[in-house]
Amino acid sequence: MEPGESWAYRARGVDPLVEVRVVRQGAQKPARVLVSFLADRFEGKEEWVPPARLKVLWSQAAEFEAREERWARVSAVGPDQEDPREYAASEILEAYVDAELATINYRDGASITIRQPEVLAARLGLRAKQLTDHPEAFIEDGAVIAPWPATELVARTVAEQNAEKILQRVQTEEKKARYAAIHGEYQSGGRGDDYISPEISEEVDREFSAPIREVLRGWCGAENVERFDELVELRKEIKRVGEVAQSAINALRAHGHPALASQFESELGTPVEMLRADQPPR
Repeated sequence: MEPGESWAYRARGVDPLVEVRVVRQGAQKPARVLVSFLADRFEGKEEWVPPARLKVLWSQAAEFEAREERWARVSAVGPDQEDPREYAASEILEAYVDAELATINYRDGASITIRQPEVLAARLGLRAKQLTDHPEAFIEDGAVIAPWPATELVARTVAEQNAEKILQRVQTEEKKARYAAIHGEYQSGGRGDDYISPEISEEVDREFSAPIREVLRGWCGAENVERFDELVELRKEIKRVGEVAQSAINALRAHGHPALASQFESELGTPVEMLRADQPPR
């Protein structure tokens, strides 16, 4: 910012850009720039302003506003803030999609920046047009900026491809939530661990975490969820049978049949410790 340059000035996000001319830069902190407002309605007004309010050179103001309009249109398509779908999509993309291929745009309608559309589409078994052919999509810095429908398509497809891992994580989080709703939980803070009561833990989970888990389960697909639930029940039954078998083995040893007990234990195959009930999360 040099004296004599014309810049586009904006005090608040909702304000239009106005042309100002840089008079000089201040010498003290915090940084300030003395500008002169050029429009007649300002009557030669001068003011010390933060440099951040000077957005771009005035010659670039039209393109700056056009870019803002493009982003505004993309953002308008997306879900509202605090929507569990945005959080679910961000979890999936961060965990399973290479950032060199695509990333989610927070606070911009959960739109998606796709840097390699063809590669991403191939990995997801989609056509590139399914990701990029949206009326609001545009190109910026060589990447495609696509609205929420593209983000959701990527998230759903990735979730179905990684359903077992995602559902396992959901199950683990549900166990932790149930435990915290009964016993409370500790969270690390600046001055050590803070205790969160069961009531608050349950409320936070119900209002925030549970809806996200529900979205994740839904995106994994009904067939994958059904298969996973069946697997969970099967594991429970295997655990129950293992515990019954261990009780029988212990009884044999207690009644003087160690050899037979060892034989049965060997034939059981799976170590008994792996079949015991899960411990509550700490």
